[in-house]
Amino acid sequence: MFAITDTQRPSERTCMPDPNPRDSRPTDAERRSAPTDIERQSARRSAADPPLSMTPFHVAGIGFLFVGFALACYQGLQGFGLVPQVSWITWTHIHFVTIGAFTQLLFGTLPQLTARILERPGPSTRAFGTVFLGLNGALLLAWYGRAAGEPLLFDVGLGTIWLLTGWLFAVVLVMAVRSEDGRARDPTVGFSLLSPFVYLIGLTLAFGLYSHGWDVPGGWYGLREAHVHANAWGFLGLAAIGTLYDLFPRLVDATLYSDRLKRYSFPLFAAGIVPLVVGPVLGMGKTVTAIGLVLYAAGYVLYVYTLARTYRAGTSNGTALSVLVAQLWLLGPASFAPFILFGVPLGIPDPWIETGALHFFFLGWALPVALAGSLLVARSLEWAPGADGGDAGEDRVAGLVPTTDLPSALGPRSVLAWNLAVLAVGIGFFYQDQSWSVLLHGPGYAVVLSIWGSYLVTIVDRGWSARVSKSGS
Repeated sequence: MFAITDTQRPSERTCMPDPNPRDSRPTDAERRSAPTDIERQSARRSAADPPLSMTPFHVAGIGFLFVGFALACYQGLQGFGLVPQVSWITWTHIHFVTIGAFTQLLFGTLPQLTARILERPGPSTRAFGTVFLGLNGALLLAWYGRAAGEPLLFDVGLGTIWLLTGWLFAVVLVMAVRSEDGRARDPTVGFSLLSPFVYLIGLTLAFGLYSHGWDVPGGWYGLREAHVHANAWGFLGLAAIGTLYDLFPRLVDATLYSDRLKRYSFPLFAAGIVPLVVGPVLGMGKTVTAIGLVLYAAGYVLYVYTLARTYRAGTSNGTALSVLVAQLWLLGPASFAPFILFGVPLGIPDPWIETGALHFFFLGWALPVALAGSLLVARSLEWAPGADGGDAGEDRVAGLVPTTDLPSALGPRSVLAWNLAVLAVGIGFFYQDQSWSVLLHGPGYAVVLSIWGSYLVTIVDRGWSARVSKSGS
């Protein structure tokens, strides 16, 4: 009844022995090159991904970048004695970009990115709206409590942020538990789970750091170091690493260089961040903290190498270049850690080293990544509500990265100028007692602010163009 074609006919067994039975088996090289289930799923996602929706978190993240820019300008004028001194300006400046802008972008992106990978429904619009109002209200409350010296207000705001971070962790965890076909084994999901969990620890340490004065073996400075490690390298760093593993190849129109290195790096990061947080609290920098630093750095080397090879294999552009170069600054503080941990004199006071190291992290790494993410978010306003995403359709987008007309605010020269300025300002922090440090700090800060401002103008222009194109259609 049914005709059997040559391609449908089953192979016939004969009594003749196979002259070369190994020909029908894959060789070792073929087995190594064969894609795993996770790699095949990643390839399918690259071919047809639903878009990541614009959320209030993304809008607020861009807004905090503008506020951070204004505060940075004030801080620069304050350094030259042109405006009155404000004691809380530095703390506010840093936290409005990190906990303000960066955290907003992650709260809006991580649940959607995880839902896309796991093919699970993400949080509802109502849930996003409720958490958005709670997070921003709590952030302002914690900021005012810290700036005005009101411990109760600070505790209420910080406690609310802690609870909402717990919500983020629970959302990702539930999606991972309910996923099928081994999708939860994707390292990006692991990063999305680990980062808010470590953030919960960092926020807990903030209670003892700013409002209650916990007595720990490592003292107040050890508590602060653990807090910075948990929030910077733990939450912001791990979340950005997992996201960039997924999105960076799209920036250069290439596939990730090695899924195997991606899988190898995750346990190194996970094993490294724990002693990086626990060691300073226990006052065991030479042992526990040092072990964590080595493990985290090993994972980071694999990560940067993977991104660099991916960049070389793809189509270069200013946005991708700025993000790639920024990754080198995340380990900027780590380069000074051995000298501090083992008491090797550098001729620079430890507080100045810590200030310069935080500067490298903030201006060198966090800010360029947040600006690039905001630029891509502004481009995403061009998506029609409810439209399907993916690379298959004309002028479609995959995730946050469009397949055509990739936005870019920087060229290679601007990227070089930014990073040289970051280096100059950092050296100025290290040698701030020298008269010549002003010659580095002033011009370097001016270059950073000018490029930062130009980036914000481009973001606004992209967003406005998107609104005009949508209203015209």
